[in-house]
Amino acid sequence: MHMSGLQRLLAQAAEITEKNMAVITRNERLVCPEDFPIDITYEEACKNVGKNYKGWNIYTPEDNSISFFLCISSDSFYEWEAGKLVMLLLRSAFEKNDYASMYLKKALSGNYDAEELPILEENLKYCLPGYVLLIDNIEDSRDEIFEVLTNTMEIKASLIDENRIIAVAEGENIIESCSSFVKNVLSELLIECNAAIGGKAAKASELYLMYRNCMEALSLKHIYGLADNVLDYDGMYGYRVAYNLNPGLKEFFMRKVFTDEFSDMVKGELGITIEEFFRNNLNITDTAAKLYIHRNTLLYRLDKIYRCTGFDLKRFEDSWLFRLAWMVFKERQ
Repeated sequence: MHMSGLQRLLAQAAEITEKNMAVITRNERLVCPEDFPIDITYEEACKNVGKNYKGWNIYTPEDNSISFFLCISSDSFYEWEAGKLVMLLLRSAFEKNDYASMYLKKALSGNYDAEELPILEENLKYCLPGYVLLIDNIEDSRDEIFEVLTNTMEIKASLIDENRIIAVAEGENIIESCSSFVKNVLSELLIECNAAIGGKAAKASELYLMYRNCMEALSLKHIYGLADNVLDYDGMYGYRVAYNLNPGLKEFFMRKVFTDEFSDMVKGELGITIEEFFRNNLNITDTAAKLYIHRNTLLYRLDKIYRCTGFDLKRFEDSWLFRLAWMVFKERQ
C-alpha cells in the first residue's frame, strides 16, 4: 500500500489535535511526529484494542472492515470523539489506496475491454504521467525495501506481487533515482535487488506496455548475464536488436566469429577484456585502468582478437558488428 498520503493525513490530524499519533497495519507503521518512539507490534495492537497499552490508546474501525489501528499517546484510556473523525478520514484514505492498487493491477494485466478503459483512466489519472518501475529480487524483505523506495523517490501508486514491487514513480532523472535506491537497499539491508524502468506512461492504456517493457528488460539481463542492477528498457536497444535478429543472421555471426578455438579463448581474461572495452565505450585508456593492466597489454589483447576473427575493435564499423556477434554468443551460453 502506498503510504505517503496517509502519512500526510496523519500529520495534519496530529497538528490540529495537538496529539502524538500512530497508525499500525500488518505491514506498516506510521508515527507523527516521525521520530516519536512507539514499540507496539500489529499483534499487540490486536490484543489491546480499547485499552491504554505502553502509553498509547488503541482504537480500530468499529466494523473492522479495514484492519488498521489508530494509536493516541496518552497516560490513560478514554473515548475520544475527535478520534472517530480521524478514524473515518483514515478509513477513507485506506479505501482509496486499496482501490488504486486494484485499478493499477487491472491496467498492468492488460485484461480489460474498451468499456473498462475510461474507468481505469479516471481512477488512475492522479498517478499519471509516471515511470513504471519493477523492483525484482526483494526476497523476504519487501516491506523494508518498499520503505527504502518511498524514501528515495516519489511513488504515486504501487502494488506488491509475490517477489516483486511494481510502482509508478515521478522524478526528473529516474535512472539516477533508481541507482540511488538500489545502492540504499544494498547499504541498509545488504540485499542486491534489480530496478527495471519500463518507460513513462502518460495514460492508463500505456501501463501494460510499460510493464511488459520492465519484464523484457529483466529477461534480457538474465539472457545476457548483465551485471547492471538498474535496467532502462529504452537504453537497452542493442540487446533488444540482438535478441530479435533473424536466426539465419545469428548463425552467420556464430560461424564467422566464434570458432571453437576462439570460443574457448573468451572464457577467460579475453572475455573480461571484451566486456570492459564495450562498457567503457571503446576507450583504451579507461579500459586499461579498469582492468589494472598496461595500455600495451590491452592493445595486445585487441590485436589477438583481430588476428582470430578479422574484427578490429578499434574501428567503429568492426566494433558494432562484433558487439552484435558477442551478444548472440552470450545469448547461447
